[in-house]
Amino acid sequence: MQGTADGLKNVMKKFGMRRIKQVGTRKCEECGCEVPIMQRIDHEGNEHETSVCLNCDNQKIRSRLPKLEVNPETGEARLPKENKAKGFSLKFEKVPDKLIGKTLNELQWENESEKLLKDTCADYVLNFGKLDYHSLVLYGPMGVGKSHAAYAVSKALRERGYTTMFIMADDFLNLIRSTYDNESSLTEQIIFDMIGELDLLVFDEIGAEYNRQNNPFESWASEKIFKVTDIRENKPTIFTTNYAPSDFEEKYGSVQGGRIVSRMMAGAKKIVVEGRDRREGDF
Repeated sequence: MQGTADGLKNVMKKFGMRRIKQVGTRKCEECGCEVPIMQRIDHEGNEHETSVCLNCDNQKIRSRLPKLEVNPETGEARLPKENKAKGFSLKFEKVPDKLIGKTLNELQWENESEKLLKDTCADYVLNFGKLDYHSLVLYGPMGVGKSHAAYAVSKALRERGYTTMFIMADDFLNLIRSTYDNESSLTEQIIFDMIGELDLLVFDEIGAEYNRQNNPFESWASEKIFKVTDIRENKPTIFTTNYAPSDFEEKYGSVQGGRIVSRMMAGAKKIVVEGRDRREGDF
């Protein structure tokens, strides 16, 4: 208890509180520890009593710190994977400026398919993890609000404490390619490990990534995209695309394209969105 009293004295002195003495003790209502009651006299001669349970304060501080896990092989303490995944998503997430801050309430609808898109996404947020499907596939032409809706879901779930990430397929492939630089500390394996740990991944505009001329099936890109769909097959994921299943087969080949579509649709609800391209009005 003397150590606690000395600690309180040091804190009070730090903030210019002089003429301090202990005048009694009390039992902490929360932890049951004996806590000193300190009296200070201010510059005007007024007496003030302070009694703070440093044990409870320290417990509150420790509860806010990230919990460490022990590597069973090395005995080394490390951050758990969910904290690593959160840091990864915040660092490497790529959200177009036009989407930042957008919410589902701002999503305007002009027909029943657009209304279904908005209602389904709102229900997905409200009942995340409780539905009979865990993923969404949002299919339709450009400018009907698919990316807006997908980003808004990611944003809303992140605000509720889930680890989410929004990234366009093309930006994801660029991130993979960046690891081929010998000076990069990021590896392809780390990227896929973190992708697998997210509570929700939004994989935007799948199929619309670059096209190399002499390789119509995009073998390298299709391999990486398939790996994403494979890792996320049983985990909450939102895919947005302008491509029909036949388009995937034409782009990636009948085998790889079919495998990608199969993984995307596993445990997913598909929303077909129709409507005009809202972006044409900004041209």
